[in-house]
Amino acid sequence: MKGININCMGQNFCRLILDGEKTIETRNSRSLDPYIGQRVGLIKTGGGPAKLVGYVTVGHPIEYESEAEWEADIGRHKVYGGVFGWQAKTKYGYPMLSPQRVSPTLVTSKGIVARAL
Repeated sequence: MKGININCMGQNFCRLILDGEKTIETRNSRSLDPYIGQRVGLIKTGGGPAKLVGYVTVGHPIEYESEAEWEADIGRHKVYGGVFGWQAKTKYGYPMLSPQRVSPTLVTSKGIVARAL
């Protein structure tokens, strides 16, 4: 099984996903395509060791082709600027379905987008 990395350095996106508040995970590329339809681990990274904090099912992505589209969906992706904000190029939003929280567990495998659990 794989887990996808969620960088929570500036904002706790993992908590928002697991609480059902952030329903779209955004990416600059279609990096989560291999996991569409799959149940994957949610790995919290940034600010300490990587930890498995829950599970989600990855949905089919939507494309944000303009800043207006991006801003119109801010209530679902919860990215309010900064390094993860709109950067004048297409971004992709993957629905995070059926989130399930688990007790945090250290993950020692490595990976930029995903890691082995």
